Amino acid sequence: MEQPNEEGCGPGRNPEGPDCSGIAEGQESSSPLRSHASTERNLRRILLRLNSGSEKPPLSSDPKLPALPLPLILSDLGQPRKLPLTSNDKKYPVMKQRGFYSDVLSPGTLDQLGEVCRGPCMKQDLLRQADLDQFTPKVGTFEIPEDFEERLELQCIGSTTQLLTQVDFPLQAYEPKVQVPFLVLPGECPRKIEIERRKRLYLSLDIEQLLASEGIDSNKLMPRHPDPYHPQTIEQGHDPLFPIYLPLKVFDNEEFDCRTPSEWINMGLEPGSQDRRPVPGKALLPTNDFLGHEDPKSRELKYEWCNVGVLDYDEEKKLYLVHKTGRPPLLICQYWVPRIQLLFCAEDPRVFTQRVVQANALRKKTEALLLYNLYVDCMPSEGRRLLNEQSLGRIKQWAMSTPRMRKGPSVLEHLSNLSKEVNLDYERSMNKINFDQIVSSKPETFSYVTLPEKEEEKVPEQGLVSVPEYPFQEQKEDFTFVSLLTRPEVITALSKVRAECNKVIAMALFHSNLSKYSRLEEFEQIQSQTFSQVQMFLKDSWISTLKVAMRSSLRDMSKGWYNLYETNWEVYLMSKLRKLMEMIKYMLQDTLRFLVQDSLASFSQFISDACCSVIDCTDDMVWGEDLINSPYRPRKNPLFIVDLVLDSSGVHYSTPLEQFESSLLNLFDKGILATHAVPQLEKLVMEDIFISGDPLLESVGLHEPLVEELRATIANTVRKAMVPLQAYAKEYKKFLELNNTDIATFLKAYQTHCPSAEEVREVVLTHLQEKEILDNSLPSSIIIGPFYINVDNVKQSLSKKRKALATSMLDILGKNLHKEVDDICEDFRSISRKIYEKPNSIEELADIREWMKGIPEKLVGLEERIAKVMDDYEVMDEFLYNLSTDDFNDKWAAYNWPSKILGQIEMVRQQHLEDEEKFRKIQFMDQNNFQEKLEGLQLVVAGFSTHVEISRAHEIANEVRRVKKQLKDCQQLAILYNNRERIFNLPITNYEKLSRMVKEFQPYLDLWTTASDWLRWSESWMNDPLSAIDAEQLEKNVIESFKTMHKCVKQFKDIPACQEVALDIRARIEEFKPYIPLIQGLRNPGMRNRHWEQLSNEININIKPKANLTFARCLEMNLQDHIESISKVAEVAGKEYAIEQALDKMEKEWSAILFNVLPYKETETYILKSPDEASQLLDDHIVMTQSMSFSPYKKPFEQRIYSWENKLKLTQEVLEEWLNCQRAWLYLEPIFSSEDINRQLPVESKRYQTMERIWRKIMKNAYENREVINVCSDHRLLDSLRDCNKLLDMVQKGLSEYLETKRSAFPRFYFLSDDELLEILSQTKDPTAVQPHLRKCFENIARLLFQEDLEITHMYSAEGEEVQLSFSIYPSSNVEDWLREVERSMKTSMRDIIERAIKAYPLMPRTEWVLNWPGQVTIAGRISAQGAIHRDGRYLAPADAQPQDPEPGLLSMSHLQDADPCWNTINHWPLHQLRHCCGDPLQPAPATLDKARCGPHLCPGLLNLYRRVGAIKV
Repeated sequence: MEQPNEEGCGPGRNPEGPDCSGIAEGQESSSPLRSHASTERNLRRILLRLNSGSEKPPLSSDPKLPALPLPLILSDLGQPRKLPLTSNDKKYPVMKQRGFYSDVLSPGTLDQLGEVCRGPCMKQDLLRQADLDQFTPKVGTFEIPEDFEERLELQCIGSTTQLLTQVDFPLQAYEPKVQVPFLVLPGECPRKIEIERRKRLYLSLDIEQLLASEGIDSNKLMPRHPDPYHPQTIEQGHDPLFPIYLPLKVFDNEEFDCRTPSEWINMGLEPGSQDRRPVPGKALLPTNDFLGHEDPKSRELKYEWCNVGVLDYDEEKKLYLVHKTGRPPLLICQYWVPRIQLLFCAEDPRVFTQRVVQANALRKKTEALLLYNLYVDCMPSEGRRLLNEQSLGRIKQWAMSTPRMRKGPSVLEHLSNLSKEVNLDYERSMNKINFDQIVSSKPETFSYVTLPEKEEEKVPEQGLVSVPEYPFQEQKEDFTFVSLLTRPEVITALSKVRAECNKVIAMALFHSNLSKYSRLEEFEQIQSQTFSQVQMFLKDSWISTLKVAMRSSLRDMSKGWYNLYETNWEVYLMSKLRKLMEMIKYMLQDTLRFLVQDSLASFSQFISDACCSVIDCTDDMVWGEDLINSPYRPRKNPLFIVDLVLDSSGVHYSTPLEQFESSLLNLFDKGILATHAVPQLEKLVMEDIFISGDPLLESVGLHEPLVEELRATIANTVRKAMVPLQAYAKEYKKFLELNNTDIATFLKAYQTHCPSAEEVREVVLTHLQEKEILDNSLPSSIIIGPFYINVDNVKQSLSKKRKALATSMLDILGKNLHKEVDDICEDFRSISRKIYEKPNSIEELADIREWMKGIPEKLVGLEERIAKVMDDYEVMDEFLYNLSTDDFNDKWAAYNWPSKILGQIEMVRQQHLEDEEKFRKIQFMDQNNFQEKLEGLQLVVAGFSTHVEISRAHEIANEVRRVKKQLKDCQQLAILYNNRERIFNLPITNYEKLSRMVKEFQPYLDLWTTASDWLRWSESWMNDPLSAIDAEQLEKNVIESFKTMHKCVKQFKDIPACQEVALDIRARIEEFKPYIPLIQGLRNPGMRNRHWEQLSNEININIKPKANLTFARCLEMNLQDHIESISKVAEVAGKEYAIEQALDKMEKEWSAILFNVLPYKETETYILKSPDEASQLLDDHIVMTQSMSFSPYKKPFEQRIYSWENKLKLTQEVLEEWLNCQRAWLYLEPIFSSEDINRQLPVESKRYQTMERIWRKIMKNAYENREVINVCSDHRLLDSLRDCNKLLDMVQKGLSEYLETKRSAFPRFYFLSDDELLEILSQTKDPTAVQPHLRKCFENIARLLFQEDLEITHMYSAEGEEVQLSFSIYPSSNVEDWLREVERSMKTSMRDIIERAIKAYPLMPRTEWVLNWPGQVTIAGRISAQGAIHRDGRYLAPADAQPQDPEPGLLSMSHLQDADPCWNTINHWPLHQLRHCCGDPLQPAPATLDKARCGPHLCPGLLNLYRRVGAIKV
């Protein structure tokens, strides 16, 4: 059997051409043993070629290298997809790529070449002298020229390996196929060098020139339509004589191809990627793409070899999809071409040229033969000699003599037809002989006729075919000597081995016919048991059976070829038994491989069948609303059962989905490994020969291509199966809130505000309806691909949760109703208790009677409450809620209370009449006793006129106070008795005598209480320590006492004894009054040691506030003589004390003022909440402190006032700087948090980071110490904040300059604020960030359409109108650059659309035209409704118009562009506005435009445009 060669070249196929050669081009066939001289010569030649500049630059810098924009290809082909041609490709070991010239010095070369890697020799003495000063050049020696950079750019060093051009083709797509081993002998050309040489050679060859050198015009290779007006004639002598009409692909010889189509397409795959990129090549394509697709055989077409990218291959049609490079991404630039029209960059153009030459020659020959047969067929046959009747009769006789042939009319008819056909063939043969003779006799005349080549026929000498001599006996003996199938024992042994192998082949490593789904763990257990049983059978039973079969079959054979008892290893190796054992070993290994491969394929198919319905699911699929029915059912049964789980962590499955892939792949590998421990049979059969170790049978490896492919298939299939499973789980996220809802938490809100029964009814109905919906919309189970999903637990849980929520709401209602019933019953019970209360007085009886009058009204309210409760209970009855026994009894007890209360009222009224009579009798007795008490008090009051002893003042004052209390009690009793008389409807008793008694008693009360108080006060003031006297209270008591005594003197003018007492006390008060200023001065709170010293100096009396100093002592010291000096010093002390108190108060107020420091977002720092309170307090205290500084009494506190004022001012400055810094930081922080801004503004970013470090330190200190006055009174903090503000000013200035440069580059950025522009610039990696701001930049442009590769293709108005851009834009550069391109594309698109629309205006009805084009185009169409469009895009106004343009009657398309400020507004007018402005589209264009109607919509720019074209008047 022929094996494929190393590079995949099949038998009979050579990668370089149809003649397969064993040695590739460029490979030397000399002996690997080279001389030292030849090896050195070859190495030098290679190294010289490397170092010389004659070699071509690398592929990346080759200007001839075609480039195809990859995004263009992706936009035409859609999403990158997995290749369809890779499933059946053979896989070969991947050789690790190294440098192109790294294999030149192969192993063993240095032994022949010597020290070629050693550097140049250097003299050490010169090397040492280089360090001396005299050899060191001075700094000014070298001067850099001014145009140094320009010279540096112009300097050409040579070729470079840098990728100077960006290509869209993978580099391996240029690598040709070579027949060179990966490891070569020393001196031979390495494989990578050969590949690189051929790659450069192939790219340097031009296919068009190669075909021209063979005499072929590429443009004439394609068939064309004949010219009906100028047909070709023989006299013209064209070559070919007649136009070609057969396609060249019919004559293509595929043996020239060095790769299969799948291999060519797969060259676009980069290592490690599943996305295919285009493959470079050249294709014979028409230069005019439009005409090339409409009529490929047009005579006007010109065909050239164009650079293309190969995108796909159609296996059925055998055509390649190519796309011209350097063209826009349009389908018109794509062609399906045959292989004969496509030259890949990785194939030899010379071989391809021979392929085209051969196909073209074969086509010429075929067309010539067709023409030749046409000549023969057109020759006349009439009058020629026919086949004689005798010959024809013999033919008929032989035909009819066929055995067992049925004869009848139909046979005769067929025989007649055959006779005609024989005659016709005979006539044509005679004509052909004559035609060949004539043409051969006159070759010059018939040079345009090609005769078919004659095949020489050899006439055999004998009637038999000669058979060459064959040494059969010798060959038989040789075959017998070699063959094992010459002994029946061997055949028997092989038959038994084959039978056992067939048993193994029928087995399977995996259980692939599961009838019921199972858990993943159960599935693993089933599969593990299956391949474990197979493993045990193979290792034990199978090998033992084979051993017995072999030994039993061969044991009776004598010594010789099959000696089982051989002990000599060398003899055994030469015996046939060794070959037999080897053959059996390979049979067993083949059986194991078949078992494993078949089991793996079955297991893979088993998984694929279960997942077949989910293979086409996209990763972003959405399940939909239907959760019951599944469109993804397996072909047979599902494999796994999983439970859908909803909990606090989200929606997931009982078995994590990622475990399925790992588990299946683990089973996959374990199944393979189960066959890796089967021992070989040789050691067991040959028991007498020592064989070391335990040799094992080889099986399928874990990393064979087929295994890898099946493993990848299972992995991809399982991953695809997860997609709908995850999508299905996502649909249950809407139930998470319900599932995770805590009933207690849910009811907490309702428990606080006590919902009404109607609210509860609505909530309960909602939950029950939702429960019904859940029961109907959720399945108990569902099958999705290989998974049987148990949803019943979730369904029951959610349903129960809904039921529980509804029941809980009814529980709340029942609880509230029970509480309401309890309240109602309690109200009734309180009424009942109040009714049965026993009155203790007539007042209580009157109150009860008055209260009982309101009972009927209360009963009405309570009955309404009862009715409402009963209605609410009906809501609970509606839902069949079971009340407890207590609730039930209380409910009906409340219902019975009103009638019960009415009965109690009737019973109590009779008792109240008896109580009234009893209280009337008690009233008469109490009034009589009260009159006697009043008479006794009157005598006591009259007796106070006899008390005149001041020494008994305290005793008399106590008696007066006792009598005062009795009089007050009598007044209250009088009021009580009068009220009772009113209740009993009796005459009201007059108690004026009591009032007169109180009035007479009042002077005695004032006299004696004041006298007693004054005597006690004066004693205390004189003898108690001076520090215990309150000067203010003393002055108040003296004044009040004097007023009272003065009043008493007047009242007791008729009682001289009492008047004397009043005069005496008044005299004492007057005597004490002059000492009040002295006491006030000495007890001034502002008096300090300095004041006491000053006072002592002024009055020459040593006064010090001691604990034993009394006022009497002060009088003894005659301080009353120095009252004026004491008052003066006290006044100064009071003023100073006020200043001190104010300072202390301010400091105390600031101790409570703290910073409100809050964490700011996720910046790990803090900000200050606006300190309004501190600012207001600062202003007030600064004003107060400044007023203190002007006080004449500030001297003792002057330094304190000055320092406090400076502290407040410093705090004010710090707060001002702090808030300014925070305001700027809050503005800049989100800006410089963007990496894009930091990259574009490195200097400002560094300044900002410096400032932010200081800021974070300041805020951390403020967070730890929040007292405002302590933090802000720091000059270093003020300096730091000022430095931060300076840095922020510099940053903001740099930022403003940066924004100005962006606005200068794209002026429409002036329509955006700084914040909006910074938002765009901070997201340059996301071009879609400009979408929210487009309407400000472009009038009424709502958004742009970004494709998946971010290609911008359309623009949309706010009303949703879509306009396609004439050329798309890829936002790959700066945002201002690609937005400028977008603007240019917008204008170009609108100009193109307007031009096409105006050209289409005369070709369709106006109603259809208005609706087919954008609104802006419709307005432009109104302008041109009475004119025409010139070929160069200029508008020609009608002749009778009166244009106001400097060029009368001519309006170019640039004028339309000049209207751009209003253009976008018109573009997006709704259709009804267009009709409103311009009139009905069904009517002719108006000659006058109503500005009143169009004014709000039509801008002046458009009105001027109308005037300029002269189409309308405004």
